[in-house]
Amino acid sequence: MNWPLFWALLIGFGMIIGNIMLIKHSAKIKMPSLKDAKETHPTVAGSKEDISYHRADAEKPNSPE
Repeated sequence: MNWPLFWALLIGFGMIIGNIMLIKHSAKIKMPSLKDAKETHPTVAGSKEDISYHRADAEKPNSPE
């Protein structure tokens, strides 16, 4: 028997069966609606445009001088 082929097929079928079982399990989970999520998580004061993602100690680009 070709053992590498056997193990490759076994791993392949195992992944397929595992993914099918995961999909079946996740179909039973109830996701909260967006309306409920907004009510449970209050927003931070200010808008996203006010948030700066730049760090003061970030590297600066090299200059020729």
